[in-house]
Amino acid sequence: MWIYSKKSSAAYNVNHVARLFIEVTGSGAALKAEIAGKPQMLAYFDDKDMAQAALLDILAKREMGIPLMRM
Repeated sequence: MWIYSKKSSAAYNVNHVARLFIEVTGSGAALKAEIAGKPQMLAYFDDKDMAQAALLDILAKREMGIPLMRM
């Protein structure tokens, strides 16, 4: 499954991502992917709950075999 990130104007293959994680900041939460040992921001959310919902959505769509997701 590929994820297209508007934030970084790039597409990432989830099969090549070491991990997906949420990084809480002072004003919200960033959904990040670790690719080749470097964290890449996929999207930024107003709070941690929204970021967690997006992460769960990515996992659910991947299990359904959806080929592309836009963030």
